Amino acid sequence: MFTIRDSILVIFITAISVSNLQARIYTCTDKNGNTMFLDSPSSELCIDKAEEVSKKDLPPLIETKPAAVPARTTSDSNYDKKQGVNDYDAVTIISPNNDQSIRNNEGQVIISYQSSPALKSRNGHRFVVLLGGTEVYRGTNTSVSLENVDRGTHVVKTKIVAANGRTLASSDSVEFTLHRHSRLHNTNQVIRPVPLP
Repeated sequence: MFTIRDSILVIFITAISVSNLQARIYTCTDKNGNTMFLDSPSSELCIDKAEEVSKKDLPPLIETKPAAVPARTTSDSNYDKKQGVNDYDAVTIISPNNDQSIRNNEGQVIISYQSSPALKSRNGHRFVVLLGGTEVYRGTNTSVSLENVDRGTHVVKTKIVAANGRTLASSDSVEFTLHRHSRLHNTNQVIRPVPLP
């Protein structure tokens, strides 16, 4: 039994079929001498007037097949599991907050972060803390105290890496400003990470 919806669908398909039968095809030559096929008799790309083409004069269509995509094997999925592909939803820096000002004359800054789900350390995954793009800590702790950080504005980022060094997830960058005594009193010591429990 036909419904109104079925009737509208039949009318729509019929209209498309009729319009396709009435479609005209035109050909012309562009400025580089290439033959172009158009659905309209005029085009800015043509150097001369486009001529209507009979459908029987059109070149035959060549049937093409989609490129074969190799199926994933069990070993591929095992490799992905070992490497941690899609294992983590997010890595987030908990502290410091973005644009936070920190006052510490010893240059100590505590960086805390977490991942969702928790770090899979048994798979060889590690947190990496970057300060200004330079790695300052690599390990499994979710907090690290950076000592001897120089005064000024710094950018910190945390990521999770697989045993082979491949990045599995990254946090957004967090910018903070450290206020401490003058550089004249700075001992120019190297930043030292101290993992916190």
